Amino acid sequence: MQRSPILFWALFFLIGCGIVLHPHWVYAVPVIGLLFLTQRKTQGILFLVVGIIYTMVRCPSGNIQELEGRGIFQLEKIQPIASPFQRSFALKGRLLCFESEEKSFQHVPCMILQKRVPKSGCRWILEGKLVDGVLKVNKRAVWQEIKAPFSLVRWRFKNKEAIRKYFGKKVADQHVGHFFASIATGDINDRLLAMEFRKVGLGHILAISGFHFALIAAMVGGLLYLILPQRWAYGILLGFLGIYYLFLGFSPSIFRAFLMIALFVIGRLLHRRIDVCNLLGAALLTELAIDPGVAMQVGFQLSFLATMGILVFYHPMHRILEKLLPIRSFAEAKKMGRIDQHGYLLAAAIRKGAALNFSVHLVTLPVVLYVFHSFPMLSLVYNLILPPFLGISMLLLPLGILLPPLGALNAKFTSFLLQMIANPPELLHYQVFVGNIPYPLLIVLLSCLGLFGLTKRPLARQNYGFHGGRSSVG
Repeated sequence: MQRSPILFWALFFLIGCGIVLHPHWVYAVPVIGLLFLTQRKTQGILFLVVGIIYTMVRCPSGNIQELEGRGIFQLEKIQPIASPFQRSFALKGRLLCFESEEKSFQHVPCMILQKRVPKSGCRWILEGKLVDGVLKVNKRAVWQEIKAPFSLVRWRFKNKEAIRKYFGKKVADQHVGHFFASIATGDINDRLLAMEFRKVGLGHILAISGFHFALIAAMVGGLLYLILPQRWAYGILLGFLGIYYLFLGFSPSIFRAFLMIALFVIGRLLHRRIDVCNLLGAALLTELAIDPGVAMQVGFQLSFLATMGILVFYHPMHRILEKLLPIRSFAEAKKMGRIDQHGYLLAAAIRKGAALNFSVHLVTLPVVLYVFHSFPMLSLVYNLILPPFLGISMLLLPLGILLPPLGALNAKFTSFLLQMIANPPELLHYQVFVGNIPYPLLIVLLSCLGLFGLTKRPLARQNYGFHGGRSSVG
């Protein structure tokens, strides 16, 4: 913790947000644990207090369950919704202000469900009923448009619709086309596809996250590094990632992935020492500063916990798995037979993949069981095997557009993978079901896991230094 002060500040700030958004005495557990771990107690308390005050100012007080009134709606995202009967749209954004006969609120996140997207505008004065985050606009109400600053929402929606239509025409297999469109745009408009991925615990693949940004950064950065000087390659890569983020639009998982990789690239560009935990802390602090309310969103929680799990539990998990699949020296591996060498490489890949897989599941499982009350056991197997192959499909996607034969081959390969996901082995398709998990128990479990992981994280591998293009771990 001493070498990751930004993560330390961010965790205290997050707890402060939670105290306001979901008040409970149980937050004393992570606070006491963090204070015990660190000598920076004054800074911790300061960020906790700032988090509480900031959240009280930014987020509306009290639960808005059902209020009828009038307000100004700011459009931030247009999400297509596919159903067996018709296509509709979720207009996601926030009420900049909302007034009813009883109360008035500001900056209230909400969405509006519509059969059609309004022809113009991104800010309107509307009348309706606000129910659990959904604004039900009166049918006879006039959408009174307000002139607003330039918005990327409509540009983003137009281009995403064009991409969806492109894959709908070019890919013969409609299921594969929907998958390619979801990966390219970050929007899932096929309920069957989403259900099939969630059924085997692969729902995170369809949501743009660090996995996707890492693939894109590796592919684009590798190509640029081959043809350009290092500084130019990093600078162009940073600009490309920024444009890609603007195209995808804001969501907690997308913003976290973009910001962490962008800060990493900047660190490489400036030859600075990089602590990956500090990158996560910076992304967490920035997201909470933009909107403290995201702390209660499941997508934000799972994205943050998955990354945290990798950073603090990967090395301990890897050491445990080394006892089952031991590491050999280069000299020992060289003396092996050809078949044994291939077997050793496969075992090394399984060891690393399993360590990554178990690290993520260890910290996300409590939230998954708390929210969904079930967990597919196939998730442990499918998340070990399929993500690398789906990653190959994603890497071949842009190349397939330029080279149609390669695109046709990738479509067949992806179709095979989707068939595996849609038709899992029935003998292994077990679900673990649990009842309602008390909220205090969830917080205690996450606190114990996080604090234990932070104490076990090897300090020698925290910082990554870069000197003149060569990396050293120290």
